[in-house]
Amino acid sequence: MYWSVDEVDATPYFSKTMSRNRFQIIWKFLHYNDNANLDVNDKMYKVRPVLDYIVEKFKQMYQPDKNICIDEGMMLWRGRLSFRVYNPQKPVKYGIKSYILCDSATGYCFNMRPYFGEGSSLPDTMFSLLDRLSGHGYTLYMDNFYNSVALCERLLEAQTNVCGTLRKNRGEPQVIRDLVKTDLGIGDKVVRHNDKVMVVAWQDKRLVKMVTTCHQDGMQKVDVWQKGHKDKVAQFKPECVVAYKSHMNGVDKLDQNISYYPFIRRSLNWSKKFVAYLFQMCMFNAYILYRARNPGGCNTLLKFICSVVKSWTLKVHERKGSELGEQVEEEEGAGVEDGDLEDVKHTLRAPYNTDPESRLDGDLGRHKLCYLKPTSKKLRPTKRCRVCIRRGTRRETKMMCKVCCVPLHAGQCYIDYHTTVRYSVSVQG
Repeated sequence: MYWSVDEVDATPYFSKTMSRNRFQIIWKFLHYNDNANLDVNDKMYKVRPVLDYIVEKFKQMYQPDKNICIDEGMMLWRGRLSFRVYNPQKPVKYGIKSYILCDSATGYCFNMRPYFGEGSSLPDTMFSLLDRLSGHGYTLYMDNFYNSVALCERLLEAQTNVCGTLRKNRGEPQVIRDLVKTDLGIGDKVVRHNDKVMVVAWQDKRLVKMVTTCHQDGMQKVDVWQKGHKDKVAQFKPECVVAYKSHMNGVDKLDQNISYYPFIRRSLNWSKKFVAYLFQMCMFNAYILYRARNPGGCNTLLKFICSVVKSWTLKVHERKGSELGEQVEEEEGAGVEDGDLEDVKHTLRAPYNTDPESRLDGDLGRHKLCYLKPTSKKLRPTKRCRVCIRRGTRRETKMMCKVCCVPLHAGQCYIDYHTTVRYSVSVQG
C-alpha cells in the first residue's frame, strides 16, 4: 500500500525552516517565566504566563452549547514532581492532572485548571471552571468524583443544572444509600426527590446511582448491543442515564483527538512538556473554531495542522525570499550584464555555502570582478570574502565575481577560488 507524504511531514522541510543547531539552542534555553522572581507558593510558576494567556483565550473565543461536562485530563509524566498523581482509571495513569471543562458536542476545551496539590474544595473548583457560564442555564454533566446532592443544590441556585453519577454517602436518601445489587431486578429503579434534586437508583448489569436537577422520572427507549444478538436490542433506560451517556464524553473527545498527532516529546523538563500539551489543546480548539466558520474547509484535524504549519513557516520562507530579492537587486547594476542576470539569480537561490560549478571552468577572462552596488543602508557595502572565511579569517571585500556571485578579494583569493578545488587550504602555507 502506498500513500502520499505531505511536504510538511518530509524531513527536508525542517531544514528549510530552521537549522538543527538553532532549534537545539532554542529548545535548550527555552523558559516561560523569570526564574529570578520565582514564587515558591505557585507550583505552576514556570508555565504561569503561558497557561493564563492560553486559558483566557479559550474562554474569549468560543461560546459553548447548552450541554457542558467536567472531567479530568492527564499529561504523561513519570519523573519526580511534587504534584504528580496516579489515577488507575485513566489510560495515562501517571502524570499531571488537570480539571477540564469542555463543550459536550464538540469537545472544545473552554477552561482548565491543573491540579498541583492546592487545598481548594470541589465546589470552589467547579465554580472556577464554570467562570462566566454560571447563571446562564447550562446543563453540567459530571461523574461521581465531583457530584453530591449539596453541590447540585448550590449549582441550581446559580441557575446551572447538573446531571451525573453519584457515590455513596454524598447526601442521597437513606433508602437509596442502603440499596445493594440483589435488592432490585434488571430494569427496576428507585427514585427519591425533593423540590430541587432527584436521585435515581437503577439496576442494569450493576447498580447505577444518578443525581439530576433537570430530568423527569421517566424511561426512554434506546437500542443497545447485547451479547448473543446480531442486531441491537431495544431497552428502556432512565432519561438521566441516556442523557449522561450522550453528553459526558466531551473531555474524552478532546483527549482522543490530541492523542492522534502529539506534539509532546521526551524531556527532562516538565514545563516544556506541559506547554506542548497546551499547544495540542490550542490546535484542537482552533480546528473546532475553523470548522464552525468554514464548513467546507479542512475535514480532518491532520489536514488542519498541516495547513497551520505551512502558514507559519511560509512567513519564514517569504522573509528569506525577500532578503534574497534584495540581494539580487543589489547585484543588478553592479557590473552584471543582462545576459548573466538569470545566472546570478539562480546562484543566489542556492545555499550560502554552496559554490557554483562554473568557478572551475578555466575561463578566467569571463570571471570578472565588479564592485558591490550601494544599498539603502550602506553607501559602500562590503561582504566577507568566501576564500578568507573558509580559511578561518574574517576579512571583508568590496568586490564580487559577477559570474559566480561570490564576494572575493582581488589577487590571490580570486585566483585560488577559480583554480583550486580545495581553496580552503592556503597555497602559501
